[in-house]
Amino acid sequence: MLTTAPTRMMTTHPADLLERARRLLPTLKERAFETERLGRVPTESVRDILATGLNRISVPVRFGGLDVEFDLMHDIAIEFGRACGATSWCFSLWGVHNWWVGYYAPQAQEEVYANGPDVLTSSAGFAISSQAEPVPGGFRVSGHWQFSSGCDHAEYVFAITSSPEGPMGTIIPRSDFTILEDTWKVSGLQGTGSKDIVIDNAFVPTHRALAGRGNMFSTNAWSPREYHHQRRYTVPMGALIVWDLVAPAIGLAQGAVDEMVARLAGTSGRARAADSPMVQAKLAESAAEIDAARALMHADFQDAQGKGERNEQISPLDLARYARDKAYCMKLAVSAVNRMFDMAGGHALFVTDPMQRIHRDVQACMHRDGLVFDFGAQPYGAALLGLDPSTIRIRR
Repeated sequence: MLTTAPTRMMTTHPADLLERARRLLPTLKERAFETERLGRVPTESVRDILATGLNRISVPVRFGGLDVEFDLMHDIAIEFGRACGATSWCFSLWGVHNWWVGYYAPQAQEEVYANGPDVLTSSAGFAISSQAEPVPGGFRVSGHWQFSSGCDHAEYVFAITSSPEGPMGTIIPRSDFTILEDTWKVSGLQGTGSKDIVIDNAFVPTHRALAGRGNMFSTNAWSPREYHHQRRYTVPMGALIVWDLVAPAIGLAQGAVDEMVARLAGTSGRARAADSPMVQAKLAESAAEIDAARALMHADFQDAQGKGERNEQISPLDLARYARDKAYCMKLAVSAVNRMFDMAGGHALFVTDPMQRIHRDVQACMHRDGLVFDFGAQPYGAALLGLDPSTIRIRR
């Protein structure tokens, strides 16, 4: 466990927390190529993030978390994405997993946070094979999973496994899973270290398993609002998950605009590219796409949590709309990056150029969890035609 206490008492004012994130951007940007070369987030970057205390935004307050809105964590991920897509991706997933912990039985939460709030947890949702066998007191879990982002620094993993009760989310400690090295050789987000993991006959007590009516995929999942008293716990997980994958892409898009503005500001001569109306319009269009994506993300957070506070059910149509919006925001982010990459010219092809890494990373963000728009939007389109959106499986 990397235990680095925040450098000073934590504020809970959103502007102060965002500024704390921004102060870290030059360091994360300087390490971005090293992150990719290592195939994981450097230990130094993890320590720096823990020192800011920003990881505590999504930790339940009763276990040392900050009493702030959940979408602020996604705003922090956007900021980190401006500097390093892989670091942003891992921060975002580590953060959302702290939220997930709050849906489990109190005993499980107490175990996870027994040594404090600075716990990092990866996830394993793409099973090559998996099974949870019921045994007295819990389950025996075995399987092989891909895409466990940030697992090198994780103390736990959320393993989604098959069970007689349907998909089951299990919390597995580091001692019970094995990371398979050299299983993450990819064209984008290489620095996330999203390697394969294997679990061999690990015992999972009932309190660290979530299935059936309480599983994260259920529209009617139970919500531990009486235990945590935070808005994020008034809705089923399915309403808010996957924004953690969209936020890094929005950050990458902002990073691409930042990079292009810095390059154009440094040009000189009679035919400066910065003086071109076409260049100015393209910058403005990408900036507008980024602003639109952020606004839609925040609107959906407010809508879902507002329904939860009013005890309104999150319907299958709501979930389909949220899935559509997540995929659309991803589409906007990719479009914004592609436009900047096209403007960057031949130098963007060099492996030492940040723009090509941003371009590769944002494409990798899109290829997850129904975030290719035609797949992610399909259930909502089906609903408009009178079909039941809950019967349509989003292609992952």
